[in-house]
Amino acid sequence: MVNADSPDRSAAVIGSGFGGLGAAIRLQSAGIQTVLYEARDLPGGRAYVYHDDGYTFDAGPTVITAPHTLTDLFELTGRRLEDYIRLIEVTPMYRLIWSDGDRFDYVRDEATMVEQIRARSPRDAEGYQKFFQYAKKVFDKGYTGLADRPFLRFSDMLAVSPSLMRLRADRSVYNTVAKYVKDDHLRQALSFHSLLVGGNPFQTSSIYTLIHFLEREWGVYFPEGGTHALVRTLVQLYEELGGELRLSTPVDGIEVITEGGRTRHRVSDG
Repeated sequence: MVNADSPDRSAAVIGSGFGGLGAAIRLQSAGIQTVLYEARDLPGGRAYVYHDDGYTFDAGPTVITAPHTLTDLFELTGRRLEDYIRLIEVTPMYRLIWSDGDRFDYVRDEATMVEQIRARSPRDAEGYQKFFQYAKKVFDKGYTGLADRPFLRFSDMLAVSPSLMRLRADRSVYNTVAKYVKDDHLRQALSFHSLLVGGNPFQTSSIYTLIHFLEREWGVYFPEGGTHALVRTLVQLYEELGGELRLSTPVDGIEVITEGGRTRHRVSDG
């Protein structure tokens, strides 16, 4: 068990996915002795990995779309990401192939994207450019404006609701894309991104169209060795800082203890 608010400033982080690893690294880097708990036999959370008959299979995410967040994390600890792992920019970012043999290369370069779209559906070239401007507005409001903003109270969420509603966040990703382009395959090519976070394009909020601008802005990268190589790299960094990782250790409960006006949290791992 760990007393996260004890005099020696210790902390417990539950779950070793990318979020848990990032939080644990930041805490440990700040001088707070941290224990990271993971119920499974390997770290990574959704970025788990399976090994079978000599092959390795990533179970979850396979691409990195905001590499600067990793760079910032390493710089926070006085280290360089490139000294630990290589991120390879992917071109094209995605290649879509339909059952009728049609294919589309989803690329970062705007001119190439517009050229491809115009070649297959001239009327949609202008619509795509308008869609991109919409995606930029959503990115500016939903990512740049909110990514680092804590939502500690329900009122915090209500405060940003009007601006998101003006961007029609109530519409689905697919319905929003369909407003700008008419070719069915193009609609699919511009709306599949919510699948990357487990969302249904026909139901997920149009806020997720911001991924289109995000990928254009920062690119799509593949960690050399697979996603779990990145997980292992983050674990290495965390342990170099002195952090402790406990695998196969599910957390049974969190107990809040108040003594002398101070509050402690005790994590029970059985």
